[in-house]
Amino acid sequence: MKRCIIYAVLVYAVVILADAVPAPAQNIDAEEYWLDNGMQVLMVERHENPTIMAAIFARVGSANEITGITGISHLFEHMMFKGTETIGTKDIKHDREIMTQLDSLKELMRAEERIMREKLRRGEIEDMMNPEAKTPRYREIDVVFDSLILEQRQLIIKDQLDELYNKHGGFFLNAFTSDDMTGYFVRLPKNKIELYMWLESDRFKNPVFREFYSERDVVREERRLGVESTPTGLIEEDFRAMFWKSSSYHWDVIGWPSDVENITREQAHQYYDTYYAPNNLTMILVGDLEPDKMIKLVKKYFERIPRGKTEPPDVITLEEKQYGEKRLIAEAETNPKVEIWYHTAAWKHSDSYPLEILAGIMSGKTGRLYKKLVEEKGIAKSSVRGRRRMFGGSGLGVNANQDSKKYAGAFQITAQGISGVRAEQLEEAMYEVIEDLKNNPVPQEELQKVKNQLRVQKIRFMDIMSGMGIIFFLGNNAALGDWTEVNNNPKMCDLVTAEDVQRVAKKYFTNNQRNVMIINTKGGPEGEGEGGGDPQLAQAVQMIKSMNEAARLEQMIGMFSMQLDRVEDPQQKAQMEKLLEIANQRLKELKADEKK
Repeated sequence: MKRCIIYAVLVYAVVILADAVPAPAQNIDAEEYWLDNGMQVLMVERHENPTIMAAIFARVGSANEITGITGISHLFEHMMFKGTETIGTKDIKHDREIMTQLDSLKELMRAEERIMREKLRRGEIEDMMNPEAKTPRYREIDVVFDSLILEQRQLIIKDQLDELYNKHGGFFLNAFTSDDMTGYFVRLPKNKIELYMWLESDRFKNPVFREFYSERDVVREERRLGVESTPTGLIEEDFRAMFWKSSSYHWDVIGWPSDVENITREQAHQYYDTYYAPNNLTMILVGDLEPDKMIKLVKKYFERIPRGKTEPPDVITLEEKQYGEKRLIAEAETNPKVEIWYHTAAWKHSDSYPLEILAGIMSGKTGRLYKKLVEEKGIAKSSVRGRRRMFGGSGLGVNANQDSKKYAGAFQITAQGISGVRAEQLEEAMYEVIEDLKNNPVPQEELQKVKNQLRVQKIRFMDIMSGMGIIFFLGNNAALGDWTEVNNNPKMCDLVTAEDVQRVAKKYFTNNQRNVMIINTKGGPEGEGEGGGDPQLAQAVQMIKSMNEAARLEQMIGMFSMQLDRVEDPQQKAQMEKLLEIANQRLKELKADEKK
């Protein structure tokens, strides 16, 4: 949980910093290697300091799941930090014995859960999670199950992987899961890279899935904080499910609670064998390295992992055509908000480039949405709030985004109104912008300006945090299918014409492909709270306040402080300063508790 909190808050900071750092003048020149077991290795030399940013991307995410195991990609991310045969336990033999017993008991509990599900369908119980709804047999088994969980905890060496990295100067050990990929990364001194090779090859070769069943409770709490406790989280989850009718993008990465509660360790092992084989992995190394020497280390440690017995299956179920507009109308304790999504093109589709340019034309302080809704009509908040998501999804505020996923695409237009404005006013103004783009070619000067801005933003992002930007860009494209798209994308965007932009606007911005989410302010005038009416900022604040480990909070504060003076926009700087203030206050509370 703590790891995911740090990652979520840092993502919020990173997207602000993307527009604030100086831009380097080069593309990414990566050295590519393939191991005999099918593992891809990408290396980028950056000799500014004696460190290396290292990552492993698995080409699997929530889109690879099926109903019944939704959320397993994200749960598996958690499992990869629970140790191996040699890390994380005092007694692997006894540890394995307990895990076998837990698996057997869980099968008995699943039989009782089938009885409870039948009672739920008949209306005899209202909530399977209610302790009073459990069958007598389930309660008996649960007592034994919990006693084994406690016994296993006596064998666990908690956070040993983190401690090993920290002891040797490692920093920012973390991970993320998205729709199409999962990534694991850390930064460490160059002279400790062999330690990384040993630890990570062991982690990917010999995972144990320790604390599997108790970790599901951690994921449940993460969902509570990230989805259920935010003003618009559950509404946005509903909207996503409405938009993606048939494809596996239908569910969020966190998964459906009923699925997460019932995933077994056996299913996790099957998942690992399929998707975490080396032929489905990409390692990325960025920093002070020599590729010829580095590849020898990679081969030494990672070629001992056997290739998967079968290739990972392709995603078969595609998004079916939509035949009429769909709308979701709800209320929440936030500013009025409208999101309009259109079904569009997947990653590397020829239309994805003009759609990306189209999003640039609509976004930002000089974009069409800002001019129409903020400057001309005065009904929306500023669009420059640092709220874009790293791997697709919608932003908040006045913004547009072409979310080109691996198997499908969505064009997402967002407007958050000022207090007292009706959501319908926002929607009408958004359609004015859309219709103008469909009916009139974009002036050449405006088109070129947007192209220049997008190119500079991408280059700046790649220079963030000692190679992390490069890691994300390379890993994202490698996981989607072709890392060279990092350098190809700007070239393809440069070729986009005004006619291309108008063509895709007409092609995709149709009523039949439109989905609209309207969120009205609940109970009249809003109380903006600590997030200032910004749900994502409010979520970051809430996550910081929920952190319970001083050392990790200090890491995050150090990262914020290091980057703060690079932010020039006053509003963005104020947001970063607010997060720092709250983080420092939380750190004081934690240290005070330690002294008690």
